[in-house]
Amino acid sequence: MSHEGVSVQRAARPPSASMNDLFIASTLLPVCCVCGLIRDDRRCPPGLDCWLTQRTYRAAHGIDPSEIAQTHTYCPECFTKVQESVRQYFREIGISS
Repeated sequence: MSHEGVSVQRAARPPSASMNDLFIASTLLPVCCVCGLIRDDRRCPPGLDCWLTQRTYRAAHGIDPSEIAQTHTYCPECFTKVQESVRQYFREIGISS
């Protein structure tokens, strides 16, 4: 039997959890959809949120935030403001939360 023209494919080893986290962290940048601050998960201890301006993020990581895919979220300050706006809206239309 001839093996000409037969290609061999090796199954790639699935990424470990840490490799997977690194891939996601480096490809999706959490940005506040109101003020534009960037959540920096790499420089803060687990459980703490660090929010940086784009300029500070660029200086800290040497990466232009506009070159990374962004996912939108709320920083704690903007979330509080939006939450209060929603509550006020529902109070005005007569629906209690």
